[in-house]
Amino acid sequence: MLKELFRLWLMQKRRTFSWRTFIVGLVLALYFAGLVLVLYFGMRERLDQMGATFALASLAPLFAVASVPADLMLKLFWRRSPVEMDDYLRTRPISQRTWSRFILIDTCLGFMQWIMPAIMAFIAGLFMPLWTAPVVLVLTLSYTVVNAFFQNCWRRAPGNQWTLPLVAAYIVWMVVTYAGSIACLLVVGLAADDPSTPVSASATNCGVVVSSAALLIINVCTCAALMAYFTRLRNHNEEEHTPVHVSAKSLGEVSVWSIEWVQLMRSKRLRVSVITIAVVFLINTYLQQNPEIQDDFNGVNLMLLFGIAFPSIIVAQWVLGIEANYFSGIWTKPWPLEGILRRKFVFLCGLCVLMALLILPCVVFMGMNFWMWLSTLLFGCGVFVLPFMATCLYSSRMDLFASAFFNYQGGNKQLNIFSFVMFIPMGIYFAAYFLLPSVWAHVIIGGLGIIGLALHRVYIHWVASLWFRRRYEIMERWLTE
Repeated sequence: MLKELFRLWLMQKRRTFSWRTFIVGLVLALYFAGLVLVLYFGMRERLDQMGATFALASLAPLFAVASVPADLMLKLFWRRSPVEMDDYLRTRPISQRTWSRFILIDTCLGFMQWIMPAIMAFIAGLFMPLWTAPVVLVLTLSYTVVNAFFQNCWRRAPGNQWTLPLVAAYIVWMVVTYAGSIACLLVVGLAADDPSTPVSASATNCGVVVSSAALLIINVCTCAALMAYFTRLRNHNEEEHTPVHVSAKSLGEVSVWSIEWVQLMRSKRLRVSVITIAVVFLINTYLQQNPEIQDDFNGVNLMLLFGIAFPSIIVAQWVLGIEANYFSGIWTKPWPLEGILRRKFVFLCGLCVLMALLILPCVVFMGMNFWMWLSTLLFGCGVFVLPFMATCLYSSRMDLFASAFFNYQGGNKQLNIFSFVMFIPMGIYFAAYFLLPSVWAHVIIGGLGIIGLALHRVYIHWVASLWFRRRYEIMERWLTE
């Protein structure tokens, strides 16, 4: 049966293969490789002059584990792999163990598992000793496979009693792997530079290989445990006396919260826009940590605010533009508009927290002030994002599956004028950090964010009452669009 499954899998891959997607991906890969090469040759002379105070090879495990958050985001928005058998396969004599083996092989062969390892190995081969490239490739591949297995289990888990152990296990696994990679840097890398305890290059290389092998064994054991867990999961009505669970794209039971994730991941326009904006502002946020750039702006880290809150603004400007496609069904459900808006705001705050966690390495490794990071996160949620909940009064119907490139469908004059509201919190943020001492700026910016979070229910209730007065006018406009 496993052979038959792969025959069907290969047939599906042939039918769904797109040369256009392949060529676009190849062009992007070549563009990225060219960008890295230009950066490398531009910095090569400066790097040679600076020199390294420790063995660069000891960075290989930490370099591999650093790809985990980016790989997780990539899989969250782009990976679509089967975790449940289709109905016509359930009528065949396919055991759960056979299906789990098929999912295991499909996951390991998936194109998504090889993107991040190839990128990290290419960069490692340029900036580290050449022999570290295959080490980084194998170790990063093990991390991406573990991420994929966690995603498979998460999508198949039927409820919180199965997902909460996954979250706890994922956190423990992250702590162990990060601690192991940092220990390799401290023990192997710094010991090689200590004059009192000289270490030969071969011993340093051997230590890197041993630590990488230990992390690889941990990842292999984690994969084995996840596959055993995956085999035990049941998301279909396969157990006796178990009610059928209605699921949305294997995300669990349908709720107002899960709908937010579904519409973000299914909508091409939203997904591409959010990912593009997130990548652009993350790169700019990391670049602005350069002390020379910070001096030019007198210590004002405006890109930090954009990096945390701007992806949420992209979603917030359409607040009810997505629901306008199926509003006739929404208003027949026992979900009041105020509750929908509150959950949307919580979802947008969750996006801000996620972006802030991706910026957290700037605090740990690049000297960013922790209190600036925290106060900016509070300000982004409570002041920068919250006013955009009022865009529900001007939302137009948005085409979910159209391209985001130069697409202005769903926008209107009122919405474009309202978007200038963002310059008010931007001005407050810039003025606070430009004119006041950093301590007072942290207090004011963080305090305004806390006040906004405390009053968000009052503000959303007011917006919902305004919408309710205009509901017939708004719905008639949606019908004509």
